[in-house]
Amino acid sequence: MAAYNDLSSAVSLAGAAATDNDSNNMTIDEGNGGCGPIIFTVINNCGIVETRFKVNKTTKMQKVFKAYAKKHNIHIASPGIHFKFHEKHIQPNDTAASLGLKDDDTIQCVNTITINTTTTSSKFKELQLYTNFTTCSHCNLPPHNNNNKKLLTCSDCASAAYHNSACQRSHWKVHKRSCAKLSQSLLPLKELIRWNKLFKVMKQQQYHDVSSSVGTKRKKKKRPLTWCWWHPDNENGITSQTLQHTNHIWNVAVEHWNTKDYLRAMEGMQFALEAYQSAWPYIGKGSGSFEMPSDDVDVAVDGRRRESGGGEQMKNDALGGGDDHNEMEIEEEGDDFFETSMILAKRLLFLAYCELDGGQIASARQRLVQCISITNTIIYSSHNASRTKNNRSAQSILDDVYMELMLSMEEVESDKILARHVANLAIANGNCCGWVDPMQRPGYMARSTVQLSSVPICPLEQRPIWCNELERNYGRILDEYNNTSRGTPMMTNQWMDVGCGRRGSGHDDHSVVSGRGWKEYVLFGTGAIESDYDAPFTKKLLRQHVPDAVTLAQEGGGEVIFSRLSPRTHIKPHCGPTNLRWTAHLGLVIPKSKSDCRIRVGNEWKSWSAGKILLFDDSFEHEVRNDTDEERVVLLIRLWHPELTSRTVLASQLVQEAIAKKE
Repeated sequence: MAAYNDLSSAVSLAGAAATDNDSNNMTIDEGNGGCGPIIFTVINNCGIVETRFKVNKTTKMQKVFKAYAKKHNIHIASPGIHFKFHEKHIQPNDTAASLGLKDDDTIQCVNTITINTTTTSSKFKELQLYTNFTTCSHCNLPPHNNNNKKLLTCSDCASAAYHNSACQRSHWKVHKRSCAKLSQSLLPLKELIRWNKLFKVMKQQQYHDVSSSVGTKRKKKKRPLTWCWWHPDNENGITSQTLQHTNHIWNVAVEHWNTKDYLRAMEGMQFALEAYQSAWPYIGKGSGSFEMPSDDVDVAVDGRRRESGGGEQMKNDALGGGDDHNEMEIEEEGDDFFETSMILAKRLLFLAYCELDGGQIASARQRLVQCISITNTIIYSSHNASRTKNNRSAQSILDDVYMELMLSMEEVESDKILARHVANLAIANGNCCGWVDPMQRPGYMARSTVQLSSVPICPLEQRPIWCNELERNYGRILDEYNNTSRGTPMMTNQWMDVGCGRRGSGHDDHSVVSGRGWKEYVLFGTGAIESDYDAPFTKKLLRQHVPDAVTLAQEGGGEVIFSRLSPRTHIKPHCGPTNLRWTAHLGLVIPKSKSDCRIRVGNEWKSWSAGKILLFDDSFEHEVRNDTDEERVVLLIRLWHPELTSRTVLASQLVQEAIAKKE
């Protein structure tokens, strides 16, 4: 039996509460009553062991519920959460004795709370670049243990970190080749940070007096100014005539777009927004103070369109939409501030989409950060409930903008590391895209009433029970892998390069491979052999013990494959498409030098072991290095996030949409 130490400071209960070094073990009411204690386990819907309890047989289960709820930060009174033992609901007044619980029995916490994709964070923090680098770029060692001091980042590119100036000087010959390019790519993000600082100062300090009538008396009241660099003034070069000219050019471009003359349309749109490109460098030079509408003004931003600004709807909004292309125009200076700002934000985002597709990356990134500044001004300058709809629309655009900005970094080989900076800004900017960690930036981030846990690598004690079954049958699975590699031509021909397009997803996976190659053999998913003759035992084992993974693959949301990485091959850092699913690797053929064949998930490096499962969340940034002269082979399984209980067709569709978005 494990030894249990005092845990009363962590869990407040009417009785002793204790744990050993493994915080998943808890003791309740030990020594109370005349009955001896028993030890049982609480698992979640997926069979993952979450907590082990040691209780007296007379202990009421209500105490167990409370301890479990506090530990896992859930509301036990929620109608979507209950506990079951042998398919029977457990009541708060039940005891271990009345339930017939014995040592090593298992009860299940059933959580049926569904996913809610609404952003809840609203606080606009100071925008900052990512600084949490864990290893020195020169010596590849973590920070020295002196007061947890962080590594120093390069002041130009902010993407290399060092212990001290000596490390930086030693690394300069290597780093200078990438520093200049990274610094240039980082400029839009630095401009956004500069805007953020100026915006916060203006919002806090700049007020002016306006008169208002209360009965027969008149009094002065302060009203904040909304600072907007894009509004006409005497310094940024934008005038009312400029706006009229801009709208005329935009409408002509729309006509070209509607006749499918996309090149001329794009050139016209760029010309139409040229004035804003010129005004953007003027931030901080007095540009743009615009009085906010008073609280009794009912502001509506395109009231017929309440959905996300992305995709086809964004295109319609930006181009004018419907039969009346003038409905999105800024006709005169007196138009409502929020509406005109939303129109400009949608146009900037749409043009950025076009420029990214056309390879004009630098221009697109600058338009995206301009769009961020405008949508933030809309969101954080609103004060009454009537503007909730406007904020929702602006927040949707903001999510799309940060996603595009991040992808624009990830898709350029030399700029990949800058995606961490974009995610860090998005998190500070109200957890845009649902991101909570700069190292975890999938295309779709599930947000739920009970937050899905975000751990790069699943601890051994929390692994699902089926992991033991696969590890126990490792030898037979290895035999069937060998059979697919050396068997009939039909089987050997099933081996394909990752990202070759024969599988339903992962079309761009080849772009992250550097070296001799990465091949796969699909067991379940698009491209698999319909019969079981190639790997009968493995397929039967998976259907029996990991049925959700098989279903997920068959519905197009994942795959189960033999994955073979060639010697001297590097899978570059990248993030998976969604945190709705995890990835399991069962080591089959592992190089002898484990230190030269590793995987990094988040900031943690791990090596495989033959016959052992490594379970991780691939929505975290991860990479694989095989620096040996041997192959590395694993059985790769995509499965639902262990805490995701709404495993419906809708959830499968969300996975597929996330995969498509990242590709």
